[in-house]
Amino acid sequence: MNETKPIVAPQGVYTVKRTCAVLEVSYKTLHKYRMNGYIQPINPNNHHRLKYSGQSILDC
Repeated sequence: MNETKPIVAPQGVYTVKRTCAVLEVSYKTLHKYRMNGYIQPINPNNHHRLKYSGQSILDC
């Protein structure tokens, strides 16, 4: 896991792929973070195209 703050816009919306790249984690790790409540998608009802806010990435 990256110990420095990621460079994202707090108001931005990011795909799963971009979120993984910014956090420098794999898709499976991002899924574990979501299941454990470390990060929450902005559209939790759409499991096929999850999106994450920049603020939630920064909070993670």
